[in-house]
Amino acid sequence: MIKKPIAVEKFLILLVLAINLISCKNGEGESSGFFSTAEEFTPTTAAELREWWEADSENTKYTQEVHEFYKSRSYAPFWTEEDLIKAFEEELNKAEEEGLSTGDYYSSELKKILSSETERTEAERVNLEVLLTNSFFQYAEDLFYGKLDPKELYSLWGIKRKALDLEQILASVSGSEDIISTLDSLKPRHPIYSGLKTSLREFKTQMKGDSTVVKIAEGKTIKPGDRDSRTVKVAERLHQLGLLERDSVKIDSIYSENLVAAIKRFQQEKDLEPDGVIGNTTLKELNRDSSDLYKKVLVNLERWRWYPRDLGDHYILVNVADFKLAVVKDGDTVRTHNVIAGSKQRQTPVFTDTLEYIVINPLWNIPPTIQKEDIIPKASRNPSYLTNNHMTVTAPNGNVLNPYDIDWSKEEVKNYRFSQSAGPSNPLGRVKIIYPNKYLIYLHDTPSKALFNRSDRAESSGCVRVENAIDLSAYVVENQDDWSLEKIKQQIASGKTKHVKIKRPIQVHHFYWTAWRGLDKTYFADDVYDLDAEVYEALTKAP
Repeated sequence: MIKKPIAVEKFLILLVLAINLISCKNGEGESSGFFSTAEEFTPTTAAELREWWEADSENTKYTQEVHEFYKSRSYAPFWTEEDLIKAFEEELNKAEEEGLSTGDYYSSELKKILSSETERTEAERVNLEVLLTNSFFQYAEDLFYGKLDPKELYSLWGIKRKALDLEQILASVSGSEDIISTLDSLKPRHPIYSGLKTSLREFKTQMKGDSTVVKIAEGKTIKPGDRDSRTVKVAERLHQLGLLERDSVKIDSIYSENLVAAIKRFQQEKDLEPDGVIGNTTLKELNRDSSDLYKKVLVNLERWRWYPRDLGDHYILVNVADFKLAVVKDGDTVRTHNVIAGSKQRQTPVFTDTLEYIVINPLWNIPPTIQKEDIIPKASRNPSYLTNNHMTVTAPNGNVLNPYDIDWSKEEVKNYRFSQSAGPSNPLGRVKIIYPNKYLIYLHDTPSKALFNRSDRAESSGCVRVENAIDLSAYVVENQDDWSLEKIKQQIASGKTKHVKIKRPIQVHHFYWTAWRGLDKTYFADDVYDLDAEVYEALTKAP
């Protein structure tokens, strides 16, 4: 018998070992994702689950929902396929793309079980099954409703959402591909949400390469030609942003022409009024770095999870923070209007309703808050204030009162009703658009047209004043009993009040968001109600 050379024999042994090693890595014992062991995945059983619930049923956040889910299945396990669990793992790893934290859906116990390299005990198999379901319920709920409860953050929040049947949703999942589409269906479908996800990725990348941002103190407005020590830092910040060559402007305290031109480019880029004046709004934008912008995008992704998934086929969308109104029909924006929203002290609420009618030459029935805080104090000092402004005082019994005969010091004054007749000085202007709601909020015209020229238009007592409101009124009743723009103007000229029912079902959404994306750019609005920081703090707080 001829012996093989020792070197050849050693080579063959090593080759066999290498083949076996490759086979282990590509076979059922492959280490990937959840599964770090070399053991074949073994699910729990219905008997084990039933016994576990009887022994210990209070160790998960969603105890009732999770228990009901398994009871409805006679305790049959759900997570019985390795591919299904891997698909769920991949979806959880994408939570960061939604502005959520993957870590919120992994308890320490779940991490421990998944990282174990030994064969799982019965208790570990049961816990893995239940904790995966618990994670699914929590992630599904956060995708659909948001991580936070907006009612705890906003004093005026009136959006209702349909109930989410977590048990039915999970039970309907038929496999690894279906779990992906199921979770995706819970996310907001609005283009603004999708655009913000793109912005989130961009700012996350930019943060890695961010240099130290020059910070400029807010304060007195800087106008062209002014001498202000802050202009040196303004120039340096514009240079950081690539909007100013370092040698193109003399760096001193004079706000020079070259620097004004660079500021105007910056303002235009940020969708601000490009007037070259450096006010606090412009300074806030200059001071923002990628980290600040990333946080604002996170906050606004969360806000969009709070809003209704179906805004309707035809709706009016008011962004309170940006002082803009858009009319959307079949997915297209068909018209836009500038608006004036509530002040910080009298904020415009976030809510949804449906248009019902317009009023031409409206009488202003003054809301209780304005009566108490504005009208009564002014009338008590000078009763002629009411007559000069064409206001009427009515007692609870319906009698019209003479303001000069009223004892304004009496408590009963608070029960009187105040109204202002239609006319050019009426704060509602010539038209108002009504969608009855508990907040007594509506869209309306205004005689104070100059206010629309301001960049910060948080000026109203809560209602939304609309630029070119007469045109908007004509739009919502167009092709309806000949209510054209011309006919509305004729009715205005008559001075008579007229109610016109709106026959088209147009919804109105009052939302508040401070970041959005369009034309491959991210835009930001000033946080006029100072809400972003509070939302961010609550959103990133550990559960």
